[in-house]
Amino acid sequence: MKEIALVTFDQFTDIDLFLMWDILGRNTKDWNVRILASSSIVRSAHGLSVSAHGALSEANQADAVLFSSGKLGIPAALADPDFLSSFQLDPTRQLIGSICAGAFILERLGLLSSGRSTTHPDARGGLQALGLEPVDQPLVCEGSVATAGGCLAALYLVGWMVESLFDIKKRRATLQPVLPAGQQELFEALIGLTIQQGSR
Repeated sequence: MKEIALVTFDQFTDIDLFLMWDILGRNTKDWNVRILASSSIVRSAHGLSVSAHGALSEANQADAVLFSSGKLGIPAALADPDFLSSFQLDPTRQLIGSICAGAFILERLGLLSSGRSTTHPDARGGLQALGLEPVDQPLVCEGSVATAGGCLAALYLVGWMVESLFDIKKRRATLQPVLPAGQQELFEALIGLTIQQGSR
């Protein structure tokens, strides 16, 4: 049984967290997915309250850690010294990923040493200013660390994580239930290609 941590904070982008949570929450046999935050309840950018399942530090023991995003939430989280100091993540034994501006957390944690990354198009300039090389693609994987850009790229991020933890068959079974009717084959081909391109 794998342990998957979804890390969030106040003013998180609703779809980033909820899409990953919904996709992963459908499988309770192969993994246990939990939402971690610095407080017991966090509020989304659109005002929805979410109860956290545990503290941020619990991410350090997880098999995979995915960071959500938030135009206002990310700067606030990065300004909180207790937030960053909660993490002692290890890419040699963990898969670590981010969606959109969550890449700024990975950068502050020293996990984007290669420089190649992606994020929401509106945030690329910010990564560039930090000396990184943001690329115009939905998923960039450097070993066990991945960044995704654009909210719907959560499909690719989750797909990469599941395929890395298990295999392509498990990734297909995980994502298939949320794909649009009549377009499963089209999306499956796109997801597979995106993960391949992101891992080059």
